[in-house]
Amino acid sequence: MKPIFKTDIALVLLGIASLISGVFTHFSNHFLSQAICHYTTWAHLIINIGLLTTIAVHIKQHWGWFKGLVKHPSFVKKMAFFITLSFIAVSLSGIFVLLFCNKPNTHAGLTHFYLGLLFSLLVIIHLISRWKIFAKGIGLMKK
Repeated sequence: MKPIFKTDIALVLLGIASLISGVFTHFSNHFLSQAICHYTTWAHLIINIGLLTTIAVHIKQHWGWFKGLVKHPSFVKKMAFFITLSFIAVSLSGIFVLLFCNKPNTHAGLTHFYLGLLFSLLVIIHLISRWKIFAKGIGLMKK
């Protein structure tokens, strides 16, 4: 299996873990104890450090493709552009929440939550549109 598909598998697994831990952190803040919220926040942070690292590898693997985003626009490339913008927004908002918002129920935290949901939706659409290539690359379908 090519390294690019190993990175893709890691992105899918870490992305699912990030989405689950983020949603669970959000709801634990509303309905569960502060201690559970604290632990789910740490889990979300650790998962997303791994996700950020894997995304950096993914971007490096596709760097030539990313450079062509502006030169040859298409729906697929526009989708990648919006995924990139939402990734930057959710990452920066997460760093902001981590550094400056030490208490629960902040507007910054809620903004990060909604940006995370938007990012997740765009990534799911991207994965669905690329499913055949991904499935062939990891050996789920015959080539």
